[in-house]
Amino acid sequence: MKPHKWAKEIKAWADGAEIEYYSYNIWSDWHEDIGWFVDYEYRIKPQPKKPQYLYVWKDGQHNITLTTNPPHPAQNIYNLQVIGKIKLEDE
Repeated sequence: MKPHKWAKEIKAWADGAEIEYYSYNIWSDWHEDIGWFVDYEYRIKPQPKKPQYLYVWKDGQHNITLTTNPPHPAQNIYNLQVIGKIKLEDE
């Protein structure tokens, strides 16, 4: 027997996942009263990604460093100081 077209999404919903449906060129939150129609598109609602930052910091000799992680507290022997944080965005 062939599984239902939306079996993965239905199982995820049964396990508590949020579901979206595609209609009129937009993804919207799905509610139980909408049903599971073969001619609709469904997906497990994507979770927002954790924001990524670029940290700008300098050491005691004024050397500037850019990293995706802030300096570890154990590096304080080098007099590191975060002087800025830039939020990175996906396109």
